[in-house]
Amino acid sequence: MPAYPQEKVGVFVRRGKGGPLTVVEYSELDSSLASAINQQTGRLRFCWSNVCLHMFSLDFLNQVANGLEKDSIYHLAEKKIPSIHGHTMGLKLEQFIFDAFPYAPSTALFEVLREEEFAPVKNANGSNYDTPDSARLLVLRLHSRWVVAAGGFLTHSVPLYATGVEVSPLCSFAGENLEAICRGRTFHAPCEITF
Repeated sequence: MPAYPQEKVGVFVRRGKGGPLTVVEYSELDSSLASAINQQTGRLRFCWSNVCLHMFSLDFLNQVANGLEKDSIYHLAEKKIPSIHGHTMGLKLEQFIFDAFPYAPSTALFEVLREEEFAPVKNANGSNYDTPDSARLLVLRLHSRWVVAAGGFLTHSVPLYATGVEVSPLCSFAGENLEAICRGRTFHAPCEITF
């Protein structure tokens, strides 16, 4: 679910009644639609964010790649283009991996916990949100929760909201198999747990 209506994230929609599932990019969604509330649920009407975690078969991707040339859909994006006179606005035609969804024989969406699956980087450090630093903190917090869930303890010399533990992917991909490493041990954050 978008964190706020104007978050820079595409949303899943059905094109027409019973039409194919597709993604409308945030730059193509009118702000009144982006903020529309579903009266039955109280959630945003377009509440299924595309966080770009997709699974496709190679056969399907080959089929789409070979057939998409004929029916290419392009997204028009305004971009700042460097020129000898500084920056000027230009138009760019873009295609995205999610443009393949309408060609899929079936699709499924999974609702996941945002704080476990989505740490966007859309802005440079110094911005208020979606920066490399904010994404790093989200990962450190997630890994800290894994350590505690596996029976470990954390100490810290700086506020825990500003630090955490990094778990090497050689130890665990999603918090699994950490009990043998963490149970009963104390880790001083910031730190890294390696194999």
